Amino acid sequence: MAAKLVRLQTQTDKLRQDQAVQLRQLVLSLPDAPPDAISRVLAAIDRGTAARNGWTFVMLSPAQNRAVAGWLSEHSKRPKVAMLLWAELFMHLEADSGHIAATRDELAAAIGATPHDVSRVMSELVSIGAVTRWYEKIPGLRGQGMVRYSMNPHVATKLPGAARVEAQKLHAPVRLVPAE
Repeated sequence: MAAKLVRLQTQTDKLRQDQAVQLRQLVLSLPDAPPDAISRVLAAIDRGTAARNGWTFVMLSPAQNRAVAGWLSEHSKRPKVAMLLWAELFMHLEADSGHIAATRDELAAAIGATPHDVSRVMSELVSIGAVTRWYEKIPGLRGQGMVRYSMNPHVATKLPGAARVEAQKLHAPVRLVPAE
């Protein structure tokens, strides 16, 4: 007879899980909330509950990841920083969008680098198609806006099934030669 393992939850764990569910529902029900803000809040809630459970899952293409890691080790101007940053990006991958939910300063602090070094390596990652960059306009501030990044879904994603396939249709696999 096979044994069944059951994880016991304390009353506090149950309350926190219930609170997370309620908080997600509240955030999803906000009218006129910017989708990107909702995405970031949901990612933070998910990170909190996943951290309690001890696991988060990312679907990773071993071949695409190897291609990026190999390119960074051979061609990056800062290979050590690049490898540390590449690994760190997976820690900040939003579940529902593939966005990297960390600022340049947060990433720099996490890997012990300067924000300038993070920007340079992120530009290298953009040049080979490992990540996508865009600017989010911030109301009241001048300039092109805050830089945002998302992971190429051919490399890594948290999107399930059909959503993953659709996201991959919008992106090309990693290019091993930087774009001109």
